[in-house]
Amino acid sequence: MADKKDKLLVAAIDFGTTFSGYAFSFKHDYKTDPLRISTNQNWVAGSRGLVSLKAPTCVLLDSKKEFLAFGYEAEDMYSELALDDNHFDYYFFKRFKMVLHDTRKLSRTILIKDDKGKEAPALDLFAHVIRYLKSHLLDSLDKKGTTVNNSDIHWVLTVPAIWTDSAKQFMREAADKGGIDQKQLTICLEPEAASLYCQHLPTEKLMGNPGTQSFLSSNSGTKYMIIDLGGGTADITIHQKQPDGTLKELNRPTGGPWGGTKVDEAFHQMLIKIISGPCFKKFMDDCKADDLDIHRELETKKRTIKPDSESKITVKLPVSLVMTFEEETGEKIKEVLQQMKYADKMTWQTDKLRMEAGLFKDMFKEPANMLVEHLQDLMTKENLKDISTLLMVGGFSESPMMLDAVMKAFPNKKVIVPEDAGLAVLKGAVLFGHKPQAITIRKARYTYGINISPPFVKGDHSPTRKVTIDGVDRVKDVFKKYIQCDQDIRVGEAVSGRHVTIKSNQSEMLLKIFASEDPNPKYVTDKSCEYLGKVVVKLPEAKERLKVDVKMIFGETELMVEAKESTTGVPGKVYSSYFDFL
Repeated sequence: MADKKDKLLVAAIDFGTTFSGYAFSFKHDYKTDPLRISTNQNWVAGSRGLVSLKAPTCVLLDSKKEFLAFGYEAEDMYSELALDDNHFDYYFFKRFKMVLHDTRKLSRTILIKDDKGKEAPALDLFAHVIRYLKSHLLDSLDKKGTTVNNSDIHWVLTVPAIWTDSAKQFMREAADKGGIDQKQLTICLEPEAASLYCQHLPTEKLMGNPGTQSFLSSNSGTKYMIIDLGGGTADITIHQKQPDGTLKELNRPTGGPWGGTKVDEAFHQMLIKIISGPCFKKFMDDCKADDLDIHRELETKKRTIKPDSESKITVKLPVSLVMTFEEETGEKIKEVLQQMKYADKMTWQTDKLRMEAGLFKDMFKEPANMLVEHLQDLMTKENLKDISTLLMVGGFSESPMMLDAVMKAFPNKKVIVPEDAGLAVLKGAVLFGHKPQAITIRKARYTYGINISPPFVKGDHSPTRKVTIDGVDRVKDVFKKYIQCDQDIRVGEAVSGRHVTIKSNQSEMLLKIFASEDPNPKYVTDKSCEYLGKVVVKLPEAKERLKVDVKMIFGETELMVEAKESTTGVPGKVYSSYFDFL
């Protein structure tokens, strides 16, 4: 980390499911005003004249799978191609980040399907986005006359806290492929970033229940929950303030796929009920530009509908959607609606779908209910019952519907939404880059251990695992536990253990590292165990059995293992390894 501290600039990339962006601040600015953080304010959707602080996470590739465009530019370029029926040889990808959440066993070769079902390597797509945002930042600084070399930047890349170790490594490798050197990169957990950002905010920048100032000036021991609601996932982390001002994690990160895209899915399902699946698919295949317009329209409506909204909601839909239906079926959309349960609640004329507010509000029920149920479950835990404050961040937190659902479910808690909740993660990631030591204690997500072959004990060990080595009956593949899931882990602190060679004249010791969701796995071959990697320790010549001391160390977000021979007293080499989770 020492070399990262010396960089001129900290730049963060928030790679989101629906929107992505970057933010940065210079080291000298951070020292005088930590909140002096710059974001790009010029993401413009040409076709709609929209200006936003983030760009849609969309990538357009040409027929050879070479990068063409990102964000609004990719959407608009693809729309133009589709209008001329020239889009078939191109690859258009959107909202593909969820693949890393949904795929249980990730690999470097995993493929992602575009909107037409054609495939491209996921690692390339993630690298394209990171490379584009990195270059955009460097170019915009250059245009302002503040030329900064890439080597002078400490990059921070945000990932959901609920992601697996393999998903985090996938992002690290994508960054490397996108032109960010591993030595310049820090991985930051999204809710942790948001938590740091809100520590710095003045009271007037916080909205929600009255009395929010007590959150910022809260004393040591105060517990609060960070609810990061993005496009794809809800990501929940719980922190407690420590006497030295740092933060301790009280529960391993949890959450699920309950982000803003759930509302989009519900809206699409409603359209499919009205016009049928085949008609909707034909519309999406034939009218790419219009399909993109529906997504943009929904993004706006999701943020404006309120719990007390009573007047009808008008959603602007492309005329081509109605035309596709009427041409395919020979029926009139007006007449079909009259025969459905929507008859008295909805009208659809040309490009305007008008519906009762209650119908649109119902689309928030699934993500809101799933989130509330999960939070209620968490708060039944003994150490979480006295949480005083719920801090809602992420773009979907800006929905009045989600805020209302949480406030009603927890009337006795302070519920806070910071101003620009959608940028809390991004700006917090910049702060994390300047001061990564702000979170000092985390909960271990897994049980970590090493395989050993101790002496066989009848009754304790399975006879089928018995092996005889150098005349001693041993049992193979026993899980020697170093760290237990949910254990408090102080960042940078080592957990130590000792291993002894099972044979004399052994030239090396192979230490295989495993992780498990089970608190007490017995064997490394148990179903819950996953092999992470190995450390090979070369041993000096000796007739005796040798001891090897092992340390497991948690860094900022990753696990490292060190091992060295300690019997002979001769200073030996320290062998270390980060793990290959892919």
